Amino acid sequence: MVLGLLKKGDEVLNVTNDFVAIKRKKGDVDIIPIIKDGESWRVDFESIVTIGYGDNTVMLENKNGVQITNF
Repeated sequence: MVLGLLKKGDEVLNVTNDFVAIKRKKGDVDIIPIIKDGESWRVDFESIVTIGYGDNTVMLENKNGVQITNF
């Protein structure tokens, strides 16, 4: 099994049974949930959390492209 999650310049920070943490080339960190589904593993793309630069805000973008920001 191969998880093709990296792009050139990315770095894996941590791997557990539940997630993979990847530091992206630009400095953001993606926390990517991994789910065991029977005998195989899969990525939960809908639950990826990105930790980036900002002023202590939380931003969520829904399926329609609407961004909601909490301070």
